Formats: sequence, C-alpha cells, structure tokens
Amino acid sequence: MEQQRQRGNAGLDESEVTMKKQILKGTELELSAMCLGTGNFGGKLDYRQSFELLDRFRDIGGSFIDTANVYCKWIPGMNNSSEQYIGAWLKSRRAYHDVVIATKGGHYDFSAPDVSRVNRPDVVHDLNESLKTLDLDHIDLYWLHRDDENKDIGEILELMEELAKEGKIRYYGASNFKRKRLEEARKYAASHGLKGFCAVSNQWSGACVNPGKNLNNDESIVIMDMEMYRWHEKWRVPMVPFSSSAYGFFSKLKKEGVPVPEGEVTREDVMQAWNISTMPEKMKEAYMNERNLRLYGILCRAAEDYGVSVYSMTQAYFLNRPFQVFPVGAVSGTEQLADFSTAGELELDDQLIRTFEEFGVEI
Repeated sequence: MEQQRQRGNAGLDESEVTMKKQILKGTELELSAMCLGTGNFGGKLDYRQSFELLDRFRDIGGSFIDTANVYCKWIPGMNNSSEQYIGAWLKSRRAYHDVVIATKGGHYDFSAPDVSRVNRPDVVHDLNESLKTLDLDHIDLYWLHRDDENKDIGEILELMEELAKEGKIRYYGASNFKRKRLEEARKYAASHGLKGFCAVSNQWSGACVNPGKNLNNDESIVIMDMEMYRWHEKWRVPMVPFSSSAYGFFSKLKKEGVPVPEGEVTREDVMQAWNISTMPEKMKEAYMNERNLRLYGILCRAAEDYGVSVYSMTQAYFLNRPFQVFPVGAVSGTEQLADFSTAGELELDDQLIRTFEEFGVEI
C-alpha cells in the first residue's frame, strides 16, 4: 500500500499529472481516462473560464471532451453555447488533432418534450449545426442523445450508418438507451454486418439514486442498473457515464465532516448525515441512504490510504471494471482538474476493486 500512497500523492502535483489514454474498444479513437463534460459552458462558465479549463485539460493530457447540440439551449438566448465555446477554442488553439470531440443530437425540443426528434431530418439538422459550430468536417464520436422506442432499432442504426458512410461521423453511440434496446441493436448490427453502437452513455455514479428522486427529473434519462451492468459485462461494451460524481455528493459529505461509518450503517446515521445544512434538500432526497453512506466510508478510507481526494476516489470507483469506463465529469475551475485527472492514474489493489464491484449499482 505504501507504493500506492506514493503514487496517489504524486498524482496531486498538477505539474506531474498526465492522464493515461487508451483506445476505445472497436474504434481507432485514443481517449483520456477521464472525459471533460461541458454542459456548463455558457450557463455557468463564460468564454474566458471555459478556455482556461480546456487549455489546462489539454495540458494535463486530457483528450476526450463531451458536449451536445442541445447544451445550453434551455437558457434563453444561449443556443448551443457549449459547442460554440469549444468551436472557438479549437480554432483559437488549433487543437483539432489534440482532442476527440464527442457531441450529441436527436434530443427532444424543450417546447415539445413528448415529440421524438430521432428521425433523419432532425438528426441531420443537429449534426450539420454541430459541424458548423465546431468547425469540423466530421464528428469522431456522435451520440444519439435519446431513443425512440416506437421505431424499429434497425431503422435507427441504418440512419447512423448512412451518416458514417457520408463521412459526417466516424463512430456512433447510444445515450439514454435501455438495455432491451441496446440488445436489439447489438443483434441487428451483428446480423447485418454493421458497426453498431460503439459505446453507451447513461447516468451512473457510485451513489445510487433513491427511487423516483433523481436530481434530473427528465423521465427519459436512463440510469445504470444491474441488468444493464451485466449486459455490459457480457458483451464488453464501453460505458461513458454522465453525472459520474453524483454532483459531488460524497465530496460534500466529507467537506461537511460527516463521520466516516465503521461497519454497518443505521437509519440513525442517515438521519445524522441528513442534517448537513449546506447540502441541497434535493440532493439529500436523491442520494441519502444507508447503502451510499457505507460506500462513503469505504471511499474516505481508500482516499486516505492512497493519498488522494474523496472526489478522485469517486471517479476511481469506475476503474478496472470488466468493460471500459470513461467517466464524464464537469468542473467549475482549473484547480479541480488535478483531482479529476488523478483518478485516471490510480492503480487500485485487487481487494478494493472487488469491494467496489460488490457494491453493485443499485440500492
């Protein structure tokens, strides 16, 4: 463990952090262990702050950036500001060959959330707007942001294959697709000689969501469950989980000095933690439960042993799974990137890996 402690402490020195990279299974894309989420570009971060984050992320070896055509269209007057900021940065820094940009299309219109936009005209519209905004001639990894369960999965895959043949995208993935649909897609691709979805991006963090209490109340969001986990395990399909830190839930517990549980967690322990004054009530409703407090204790002890922050350990939770995992994390300042990138450098011992796996992904 002393070797691990030294490695963790070294990871906290920003001048030495260089994120590991690996090839995304079934593709030629070399991705950094951590993916930078940019849903806050334009909403919470301005051009200067966003450029500083992107500069620093690239400096420490980050090469995987996640955005979407719909980010931040929910804010009046912002349009697709995340893509706008990234496009301006790519041009300003001439960074086109330094990073892999993953963006998404086919999200519903906020004025008509019940109307599917998973069809050729709408997806092509989103894709063309993304290409123009990002100043790219193709997208390396293009996500369908939502599914349309009323459509045959073959129709959806054939659409994505057409876009790939046209040279507009290289690889495509599924975001917020259920396991049943993913299995249908896998079978269709295999029987028709297609690439199919190269990865999945659904909600998943170490903290399990209390039923019906997800912080994002969008009912079309798909959360990782054990059935889906076993599917990924069987077929080795990579996962790129969003909300991977549970909005900083474990870090907030640590910051507020919530006692680290020893052994079993009681309902009284949950109620004591519930008294945190600075944690939003919605976050407590989403994540405060005995299972998550047990994991909190393990994360805190592991973070101390490895000489890293609790945040880093919440991301290291995804390491050494039976399939590739590239957690998507959004940060608000460059000072957070050291902890962000340290996670991808950790080498966890076998016992800790088994412990994380035993927790499963459900309450």
